Amino acid sequence: MQIIKVKQDILIIVAMLFMASCGYKHKNIMFKTPNKIKGTGVVVYKLDSTSKENRTYYHVIKPGDRVQVKFINNYDIGQAAGQSATSTGNIQADLEKGYLVNFDSTCILPMIGRINLVGLNRLEAAKLLEREYSKYNISPLIEVNITSLTVTVMGEVNMPGKILLDKENTTLVDALALAGGIKDIGKKNSIKIIRKHEVIQVDLKWIMNLKNQELIIQDGDIVYVEPYGFKAQTEALTSIQSLGFVVLTFSQLALLTLQIINLRR
Repeated sequence: MQIIKVKQDILIIVAMLFMASCGYKHKNIMFKTPNKIKGTGVVVYKLDSTSKENRTYYHVIKPGDRVQVKFINNYDIGQAAGQSATSTGNIQADLEKGYLVNFDSTCILPMIGRINLVGLNRLEAAKLLEREYSKYNISPLIEVNITSLTVTVMGEVNMPGKILLDKENTTLVDALALAGGIKDIGKKNSIKIIRKHEVIQVDLKWIMNLKNQELIIQDGDIVYVEPYGFKAQTEALTSIQSLGFVVLTFSQLALLTLQIINLRR
């Protein structure tokens, strides 16, 4: 009877471990949202009811950004910019890196000195600089780019990490490509963009979603690609493997001890 009781206990423990692994499969998913995507749309979950509804995205220059200024039709000003960027090292590399926007909202540029660019998008900043540089040259043509835009890509991609973007209007697909693409075990129909006051859940299996403005990556976004259930379950089984091994070992020792006792009787 004791042996039967021990066997029953072992079966109960094994069942509990299996149930725990199934529960862990869902607990191992990050950035959970209330429901799965239904239909062919892109679902937006608001984290803050006060967030604005404006869907057109233009990056607004903020302190800490780096601003690249290109003088399209005036070589002299461009050369002056290169000379003022650094006294040593690679001038071209410094120009591509851009000018730092300080925490007092000013950016120091050649000839015009300190100027406030915070709160402007890159086109507005270009027009402002063209007005300022028109004091020194006739009809300057200036292009402004932000060289400090980043996105963090996590989950089931080949090269997860923080990625520096080379353009303002980078799409979700662009960001995933920069991260080496989605792994086979990544869920293409449940990709999340975590953005300040909202979580955007995307089904990339539908081609029409590529036109959605929600998929334009913004500075500081987090992109997360969920694993399929079997991958999460495999991790769960691995995590409880040691515990299961210890339990089964003690159970086998208990059975062996009871068998020895019964033989001696």
